[in-house]
Amino acid sequence: MSSPQPPESIDSTSPASTRERLRAVLGEKRGTVLALAFCSIVSGFTEATILALIAQIATAAVNGVTHPTLRLGPVHLSAPIGTLFAVAFALTIARVALQAPLAILPARIAADVQARFRTDLFDAFTRASWATQSQDREGLLQETMTSQVLQATVGAMQATQLIIAALTFVPLMAFAVAANAIAALVVLVAAVLLFGLLRPLNVVGQRRARALSLAQVEYAGGVSEAGRLAEDTQVFGVAVAQRERVGGLIAKARRLFYQSQVIGRLAPSLYQSVIYLVLVAGLFALYSQGSSQRASLGMVVLLIVRAGTYGQQVQGAYQGLRQSLPFIERLQEAQRRYLESSPAEGETPLPGVDTLAFENVSYAYRSERPVLSEISFEVAGSEAVGIIGPSGAGKSTLVQILLQLRSPDAGRYLVNGMPAAEFVREDWHRRVAYVPQEPRLVHATVAENIRYFRDLDDEAVERAGRLARIHDDIMSWPQGYQTIVGPRADAVSGGQQQRICLARALAARPQVLILDEPTSALDPHSETLIQESLTALKADLSLFIVAHRMSTLDICDRVMVIVSGRLVAFDTKALLQTENSYYRSASMIAAGTPGGALP
Repeated sequence: MSSPQPPESIDSTSPASTRERLRAVLGEKRGTVLALAFCSIVSGFTEATILALIAQIATAAVNGVTHPTLRLGPVHLSAPIGTLFAVAFALTIARVALQAPLAILPARIAADVQARFRTDLFDAFTRASWATQSQDREGLLQETMTSQVLQATVGAMQATQLIIAALTFVPLMAFAVAANAIAALVVLVAAVLLFGLLRPLNVVGQRRARALSLAQVEYAGGVSEAGRLAEDTQVFGVAVAQRERVGGLIAKARRLFYQSQVIGRLAPSLYQSVIYLVLVAGLFALYSQGSSQRASLGMVVLLIVRAGTYGQQVQGAYQGLRQSLPFIERLQEAQRRYLESSPAEGETPLPGVDTLAFENVSYAYRSERPVLSEISFEVAGSEAVGIIGPSGAGKSTLVQILLQLRSPDAGRYLVNGMPAAEFVREDWHRRVAYVPQEPRLVHATVAENIRYFRDLDDEAVERAGRLARIHDDIMSWPQGYQTIVGPRADAVSGGQQQRICLARALAARPQVLILDEPTSALDPHSETLIQESLTALKADLSLFIVAHRMSTLDICDRVMVIVSGRLVAFDTKALLQTENSYYRSASMIAAGTPGGALP
C-alpha cells in the first residue's frame, strides 16, 4: 500500500491554508501564544527605545550636549544625559528579564505540540480498524511518530519564532518611521516587496519538503524491512544488494534534505542582503539631503539595521514553517485516516457467548477477487471446531472476521443471534481471545507478556501459565516469571514462546478461544503439551482451531473445510472421512498412505 498523501483538495501553498495549518499547530495553546505575543511586543518597544536612547546619548556625547532632546516624530523628550543613561540602563535590565519568557514560552509550546501530535496520532492508531492498520506500510507508524513529528515540531518552533520576530519588528519600524519617515518607509516597502518576490522560492521549498516527507517514510520502511529480514539476508548472502537498496533510499532522502536546507537558508540570506542594499542606498540619499536630516541618521541606522535582522528572522521562520507544513499535513492525514476507520462502538452488554454464527458472509480485499463467499454456519458454546483448507483458501480472513478485526462485506456475523458489532467491544474483548500462528512477545518479563497490559493479578498469570503447560519451564529459569523475554532478549524456544502466548490468551478466562495453526512449527513435545492444554480447556470454552497438521484436529467435535473461499463441508471427522475428498486426502497424506494427493 502506498503511504498516505495530503489531500489534493488542499492548496497548501495558499496563505489561507498556511493560516489553517498554523492554527492546527498552535490553536490549543492560545493563552500561551497570547502571552508570547505580549512579551514580544513589549520586548520590541523596549529594544526600540534603548536603541533610540543609545543613538541620542552617542550624538550628545560627540557634540558635548548635556541636556539633549529625543525627537521621535511629534514627540520631543528633553532630559539630562544622566537621566537618559539611567532610563537606558533600566530598560536594558527589563529586556534581559523578558528573555526568560521569550525562551520558556516557545519551548513549552513546542514540547506540548510534539507531545500532542504523538498522543493524538497513537490514540487514533489504536482506535483504527485492523483493516486499516494492516494496510500500513512497514515502519510507517514508527517513522510518522518520530521524524515526521519532529519535523512538525520544528514547524511549531518556527511559528513561535515568526510571532516573536514579527511583533518585535513592528515597534522597531514604528520608531524608525517616527525618527525619519522617508528612510524607514523606503526600507519597509522594499521588505514587503521582497517578501512577495521570494514567495516562489518558498513554494519550491515546500514542494521539496513534501517529497522529503515521503522519502523519509520510504527510507524507514526499507530499514524496518531490512531489520526484519536480517536472517534471510545473511543466509542468502544478499547483504550487498540490501546495502544498495537502502543506500538508494538514503541518497534520495539526502538529496531532498540538501535541497530543502539550501532553499531554507537561501531565502532569508537573500532577504537580509537586499535589505542592507536598500538601507545603504536610502541612507546615502538621506545624507545627501543636508545637515538638517543628519541628526536622526544614527538613530535610523540602529533601528533599521536591527529591524532588518528581525525581518530576516521573519523570512527564515516563514520559510521554515512552510517547509514543515507537508509533515504536519501527513500527520493530520494519518490521524484522519485512522479515526475514520474506527469501528462503531456497540451498546449492548455481552454477559456471555452462547452461539456464534455466519449468515452468507462474504469478504473481498479487492472487489474482483472475493476471499470468502457466502459462508454460513453456527457453533454452540463449549464446541471445538477445526478449520482446514489449502493455503489461500480464506482461513485467516475467516478468523479475522470471527475476531471482529474485519467486518463482512455482505451477510451477517451473529453472536447469540444478534449482530456482533452491536455488543460493547470491551465486553467482547473480555470474552474472546486469540493465539496467532507466529508468537509475538514484547520485550518484558514473562509475567508482563502473559498479563499484556491488562489488570490481572499474579494468581491469574500463574494459573494461565499452568493451563498452557509452560509454568514448569518458567520456574526452571533463574528469574522465573520475572525473566525478560521478547525480541532480541534471551532466547526461548518456539514452543515456549507459543505456550506463553497461549497463557496470555487464557489469563482473562475467555469463553471463546481462536488459534491460528498453533502447532504448525512446533516440535512433537511442544505440540503434545499444547494438545494437552486444549483438551483440558475444551469443556470450558468454544475453540476454533485453524490447522495444517491433521493431528491438531483430534480434539475437535466438528471440522470446517474451506476451499477457494467457500465452506464446502462442516461435519464430524468421521463423516468428512467418508464424504469429503479434501479431508480424506489430507488424512491420507498425514498418515503416509499412498494416493493421498489433495484435490
